[in-house]
Amino acid sequence: MQLLELKIKYPASFSNTGEYSFKSGLYVKPKAKGLGIIGLAELAISKFLSEEIKDQNGRPASLKQLARSFEYIFNCDFGSIYDKQAEIYNRKSYNLTKSLDFLKNVLEQNKKNRNQKKMKE
Repeated sequence: MQLLELKIKYPASFSNTGEYSFKSGLYVKPKAKGLGIIGLAELAISKFLSEEIKDQNGRPASLKQLARSFEYIFNCDFGSIYDKQAEIYNRKSYNLTKSLDFLKNVLEQNKKNRNQKKMKE
């Protein structure tokens, strides 16, 4: 907690050079059917709109911050996250949450398979 307080009081002392020593080993297939680049953008935008992810000052993270984090974690590039947001908003209403629906179905199928496996035991 003290470190966080110091970081808030003296941000220059904790400046980030922009270089990360960590290199993610995760990648996304750009045009994957269920969760490609546009799917990750859908997740980032949804998290942004929820305002549940906060920045270091306790304020809701910006869409740009979230997009950069997703790009860093999954070794991808959205280009302009705002263009991706427009692309998602241009979907028909029944396709608005295509990637979220895909993930929901994956969880439901996994739960069903686990329950079937338990019943066999």
